[in-house]
Formats: sequence, structure tokens, C-alpha cells
Amino acid sequence: MVMKRHLIAAWLVVGLSMPCYAAEQATAPSFLKEAQNVLAPLQFVKFCMNNPAECELSSPEAQLPARDAAFAMLTEVNATVNESIHPVAKSTNPMQARWAISPTSGNCNDYAVTKRHMLIAKGWPASALRLAVVYAPAGGHLVLVARLQDGDYILDNLASDVRKWSGVDYQWVSMESGENPRFWVSIAKQDRRDFAELGSAKDGSN
Repeated sequence: MVMKRHLIAAWLVVGLSMPCYAAEQATAPSFLKEAQNVLAPLQFVKFCMNNPAECELSSPEAQLPARDAAFAMLTEVNATVNESIHPVAKSTNPMQARWAISPTSGNCNDYAVTKRHMLIAKGWPASALRLAVVYAPAGGHLVLVARLQDGDYILDNLASDVRKWSGVDYQWVSMESGENPRFWVSIAKQDRRDFAELGSAKDGSN
């Protein structure tokens, strides 16, 4: 009888511990993985020349908000910018195209840099806000990647909600380096995702 009670107690311990383990596995951080250094998109280089303050390292005072507060800010900024900029096709000619902050009308590039600008103005560190080049179903595209404590989230002019990077059907090409926003890195193939082998960055245009 004593042995039976011990066996029941042992099974209860195992049974109670298993859901906790499963929950920890399910909420494991999910971050995009950097690979090798690549050339930055030409339009980004021009953007930095015209807006040098947008491409500087974070100020020592910049701090990432707590997770829930950070996600609420991302949701607000994503919605605000998506509503304030009228979508319009722009030239992809490297000599004519120009990324702009808070224009009345623009394309994916303008949405992304505007969102990044607004979040940095709210005190976010530049290292947590990275422009990223992807291939969307419609072609080349630029989004903003926000790195929170539990993973990377995407601010996209093609979606009203803020999503985890793994929840979008994009091929990930390159993004700003976390160490220096002026430098870019390719994005490594992610686990269980058959991304194309794309070694150099291309300009987003949607």
C-alpha cells in the first residue's frame, strides 16, 4: 500500500511537470538568424546620406520597453502609419527612387522607414528596429523587424496586425545589422523553412 502511494505520487509529479515543459517549448524565443555581411540596398545608402540621423547607433538612453508595452506600441505605430500614408506605386529606378519619412503617399519603403523613425523617437534602441528586404508574393518588399524579448515581429504595410516573422509567407533576404544600422547582413535559412539562397540584398518596391 505504501509502495502504491509512492507510485501514484511519482506519476503525479511527472504528469504535472510535463505541461510546464511543453509550455516552455511552445513559447521559446523565435529570432531571425543573421548570416554574412552583404551590400545594403542602394536606396538605403541614399536614404542615409539624406537622413544621417536615421542611420546612427542608439543613444545610451534608448531602452526597449517591457514586452506588453512594447507590443502595444508596435500595434499603434503600425496602424497609425498604415492609415496615414496613401499607397502608391513609385519608380524603382535607382537614380529616381527615394525613401521618405511620413509622406502623404508612398510605397513599402516609406512605410517601413516612417515606422522605424517613430519608434526611435519614442525611445526605442535602433538595434531593436531593423529594416528587412523580403520577397512577398507580389515581389520585392521592405518591412520593419522589431526585436522583442520573445522574438522578432513584423510591421508591414500589407497587414494591419503585427505578426511574428514566422507567421508571414515571405522569403527572407537581408536586414540591417544589430550592431550597426548602416551595415546589412543576409538572413540565414530558418529551421523548417525552405528559403531561397539569396546572397545579396535587393531594393523593396511594394
